[in-house]
Amino acid sequence: MTSLFLAAGRPRFWLLLYLLLSARQSVLWRARICLLVLCMPALVFAQSDPEASAGLRSCLQQQVLRPEHRNLGVADLYTLCEQQLASTGQPATTVESADGAGSKTAVADTITELNRFFRPYKDNYIVFGQARTADGSVPFSGEQLDTKFELGLTFNLFDEITNLTFLAPLGFGYSQRSWWNIAEDSAPFAEHNYNPEMFWRFDQPHRPLAGKFPFVDIIGVEHQSNGLQGSGSRSWDRTYIQKEFDLLPRLSINIKLWHVLGDEANNNDITDYLGQGEATIKFMPNERTRIRLRAMKGNNVEKYSYQLDISYRRPWVNSAFFISYYEGYGEALISYNRKSRSLRAGLYFPLEVLSR
Repeated sequence: MTSLFLAAGRPRFWLLLYLLLSARQSVLWRARICLLVLCMPALVFAQSDPEASAGLRSCLQQQVLRPEHRNLGVADLYTLCEQQLASTGQPATTVESADGAGSKTAVADTITELNRFFRPYKDNYIVFGQARTADGSVPFSGEQLDTKFELGLTFNLFDEITNLTFLAPLGFGYSQRSWWNIAEDSAPFAEHNYNPEMFWRFDQPHRPLAGKFPFVDIIGVEHQSNGLQGSGSRSWDRTYIQKEFDLLPRLSINIKLWHVLGDEANNNDITDYLGQGEATIKFMPNERTRIRLRAMKGNNVEKYSYQLDISYRRPWVNSAFFISYYEGYGEALISYNRKSRSLRAGLYFPLEVLSR
């Protein structure tokens, strides 16, 4: 039987198969032969390259235990391990090129090389909808319809430098939210919120100087502003600490607390509306769906501001369907002191599949 498996793809194998099927055999026997042919590729691969399967299993066992991968699905972990095995030269699955020769894809190597420098950070999405204040007026954009998108990247300057590995927990991040009035004449951008930051990660105990702090994952300092001048300028600087707690295998809560270092005269009461911290609850009922609720409360407002996000992934689209609802203060810096609500829908780009 083993010699039959190894003969797959050779002319004599297909001749033998033809003779078996054309012989006067029972229907049940022919069905068994067809089932054998359908299972042939998997059997051949399993017997011909056991090292690839062992390496893939070992990688999956390691990656599934890493805290930064708690939100990844099974398909994402498989892709991640295949990329890592390809980058280190270990046996991995191959794909057929156009000329029929087996070769490792260059895309995995390119992605792995890129991830040495940049990784996705916070959120990456584009949604369409509108925002309204309590009296029905427009807070700052979208008389009829606007587009909101967010982009985020993080960068580790010393991650793989041999002599500076003690600085590996030091990271730099940049994220940006923008509102685009696509339904108006000339389609102007109404608002941008720029958010550069620097942080130190304590959730990597294998890193030198990272330490083990049970109640702190990240300590950082960040700046957020809208880049305007005059009366429309908004800006504040904060130090923060952040910690995520796993309540259940698919349920977690992230706590972020901050202290304002400086703010502009135009928004010196910003903590009255945005407070000094936020809590984010994340729930994944299955591998394709993620539900996230973020809430915060200002020092001088009665009710909470919150944002509810739901993303749903499908294998036939290279993104996730995304719905976002916001109610309260501070969706955009320009109107931090005006209560509004918004409902938008669009696409979420799950770039975390590229992270290591």
